[in-house]
Amino acid sequence: MVNKKIISQLEKWINNILDAPNSKFGNLPPCPYARQAWLDGNVSVKMWEDAKSFEADEWDKQVHIYVFDDMMDPHTLSELACEYNNKYPEFLFLEEHPELVEDVDGFICNQGELVLLIVQGRKHLEDAREVLKKTNYYENWTPEMKERIIER
Repeated sequence: MVNKKIISQLEKWINNILDAPNSKFGNLPPCPYARQAWLDGNVSVKMWEDAKSFEADEWDKQVHIYVFDDMMDPHTLSELACEYNNKYPEFLFLEEHPELVEDVDGFICNQGELVLLIVQGRKHLEDAREVLKKTNYYENWTPEMKERIIER
C-alpha cells in the first residue's frame, strides 16, 4: 500500500514540474501527457515488493510507478531498468532517482526525493515522442540526456 505522503509527492511533481509549460521544452511541459494520464486514472502507483512480484504484475494502465521504500543506489536502479527493457521490449522502463539528475538547460525535471521505476507501453511513448520531435521540445537536450532517456 502506498502512503498518502508519497501520492502527494508524486501529484505535486506532476502538477508543478512535469505539467508546467517551460521555455526549455519549446514552451511545452517537460512531460506533456503526465497530468492528463494522472487525472484520467491511467497511472498506478505501487510499492516495489520484489522482482518476482513485479514480473507477475499486470501493466494495464498507461503508466505504472513503482516506489522503492529503501534508498537503492542509482547504478543498481539503472541496471534494473536496463534488464527489464531487454526482458520486456514492449514496455519502457525509466529510472527516477534523486542522484540521476535530469537537467535540461538548467531546469531540473527530477522528482528529487523518491526512488522510482516508471513503466510505460513502448509504442505509446514512442508515438508521443515522434509528435514532440516535430516541435522545439528536444532543442535543449544534451546528447547524453537524449541517450539516457530516448535512445533505449
